[in-house]
Amino acid sequence: MSDSYSYDVDVTDPNELDPIDRMIRDLVDYKLNSCSVHEMLAMASDHMTQDLENRPLSEVQAIHNDLFSREELH
Repeated sequence: MSDSYSYDVDVTDPNELDPIDRMIRDLVDYKLNSCSVHEMLAMASDHMTQDLENRPLSEVQAIHNDLFSREELH
């Protein structure tokens, strides 16, 4: 098995990943499989924060109200 990437892409195969996309996927998979729970929670928190910051304020308020405006939380 080779430890380098072949940059020959079969353009006729719709399932073939771009070499850069393949390397990114491999790096993400490696990081996710080797990080601690604490690191995973920090990454998830950062991702969720960025996602919510990119949404309109009305959508963030609706999500917040749906979760925290109930009479009884479970």
